[in-house]
Amino acid sequence: MPLDTPNGVGKPPVPRMVFGLELCAWATVSLSYLWVLCGATFVTVDEVAHLPAGVSHWQFRRFDFYRVNPPLVRLACTVHWPFVGSQIDWVNAGVGAGYRPEFYVGVTRLSDRKLRLINDYYVPRMIASLFAVAGLAFIFSCIYFEVGRPSAHVAAAFWCFSPDILAHGPTIGPDIGSVAFGLLACFTLRGYGQTPSLASATTCGVGLGLANLTKLTWLTGFVTFPVAVLIARRVSGSHGCRWRSLCHLMWFWVVAVFIINVGYLFEDSCLPLGKYSFCSERLGGVSASPSELGNVYRDTWLGRLPVPFPRNFVLGIDYLKHEVEGKMWSFLNGEWKFGSWPHYYVLTTLYKTPEPTLLGTLIGLGVLIAGIRRRMVKPEVISMFLFLIIPAAVCFSSVSLQGGFNHHHRYVLMIYPPMFALAAYIASPVGVKLLRFRLPLLGPKKRSIAVPLAVALVTLSAASSLRVHPHYTSYFNTISGGPGNGWRLLGSSNIAWGQDILEVDKWLKDNPDKRPVVMDIDYFGMNGNLFDIETSDPPKLPKGASINDVRSSITETQWWIISVKKLYNLPGHPGIEYLQQIEPVEKIAYAYHVYRIDPLPKAHASPEHRTP
Repeated sequence: MPLDTPNGVGKPPVPRMVFGLELCAWATVSLSYLWVLCGATFVTVDEVAHLPAGVSHWQFRRFDFYRVNPPLVRLACTVHWPFVGSQIDWVNAGVGAGYRPEFYVGVTRLSDRKLRLINDYYVPRMIASLFAVAGLAFIFSCIYFEVGRPSAHVAAAFWCFSPDILAHGPTIGPDIGSVAFGLLACFTLRGYGQTPSLASATTCGVGLGLANLTKLTWLTGFVTFPVAVLIARRVSGSHGCRWRSLCHLMWFWVVAVFIINVGYLFEDSCLPLGKYSFCSERLGGVSASPSELGNVYRDTWLGRLPVPFPRNFVLGIDYLKHEVEGKMWSFLNGEWKFGSWPHYYVLTTLYKTPEPTLLGTLIGLGVLIAGIRRRMVKPEVISMFLFLIIPAAVCFSSVSLQGGFNHHHRYVLMIYPPMFALAAYIASPVGVKLLRFRLPLLGPKKRSIAVPLAVALVTLSAASSLRVHPHYTSYFNTISGGPGNGWRLLGSSNIAWGQDILEVDKWLKDNPDKRPVVMDIDYFGMNGNLFDIETSDPPKLPKGASINDVRSSITETQWWIISVKKLYNLPGHPGIEYLQQIEPVEKIAYAYHVYRIDPLPKAHASPEHRTP
């Protein structure tokens, strides 16, 4: 007989009011801390463009802005926004299939407001934090009623203090919203798996449609969700009418597509494929580019078929393919590569996840497998894990194997809910039963270490995360060398994405005597203009150049503020890798190094240049 029972072995169900109070307590903890972080970091690179894109959705009903990501999160975050559109050149921002007009508008506003831009983002970020709380509610509820209270509370703690949730939760990017609505879709999928019906298939379609309105990665759900249901049914031994299941599947797809169209206000829905202009090689043709568009289907019978998705949803897919085909430079473990590594996101997960979370995931997986082999786990619990793991694993794999480039660990955050659920399963009734040992000084009886172990792991994980407050974007675990060593392993938003610019401003104000300043903060090339001070750019030298080449060319002490992402030269390109030859005199958060560059003393000049 299965051992799993909600809230413990043989215990009566917990009243709904108790559940509601416990969930509200965790939601309050999460939301309070996320709101504290809303003003602690500056506007990240992508946020500069996300806000005007959201405003354009509301004011102009146009979805070409940031089409590479669907609009749901931006729509929610800018629902209140009294934007003055006349101050921005919206019309000339560029509207072609391969252009990014949102960055033109966003950088124009950044240039005008500079550091005051942060004031525009407080309320949108507070709204964005609600998506992180929604994700918490979904995973807490699912585990609470299927596994038990202790596991639910452990999972909630993992979620609330995960460095990646804390880094991206209070930003208006789509990453946490994608995780939250992905969880909602899995939650509705679990409901359909338990009680297959037209109503539950409708709910499941709504969940998948909303997930696709946050990120294009969830397009995989159109295939993985039916597969997950099929596997879950085989595991549970339930069999239904095949024709009815097929009808449910078709209806599920129809509802999901309908929800996507609603999110885009049915913008050019069912437009014939041949009417599109694509910028990717695969869809637009060999000569297609952002300035020269095409369509390989225009003169074929496929070109006459209507596309059931909105126009900019389709063009967003096209632009993603264009980026992958064009390839970009990627950075991993001190090495640049033009293209990608298939194991990149596996390593980013190992680097940027607290070790107790990784260990808890492995132990929880072991407990689950052992419990299944001993027939101690309810089929409903197995189904829950299948619905969590299969869609997330397929999304993770699709991102890992797409090729083209590797930049952002935040692309694979959907892998964390299954990890948190597995780590929390240690405290389940099955874990309590399996993890029994004779402990010294506690008598001859076997005692379970399941709950204390789970609590210890989540406490250590939270401590590892909180030690970098509020610089969660730069988090790296101890085994990888910690956040101070992260720039040697990864780049892009894995280490710095503009979030610590306010710390640079504070340093400049606290050190008015440390001038002149040489700066490269890797933020839209603004450098000193962002802080209203005069700065110069660091000289770029070939790989292998000496720092003395710089010191010999200056006549006074200079103070350099450099983004750590700049400390490795691109292959065959000049850069500032020579700064690795000296130690920074200060560090601004984990994103910037401060160097004192003194002129080379005359005594060190070469003999032929010495004065007789």
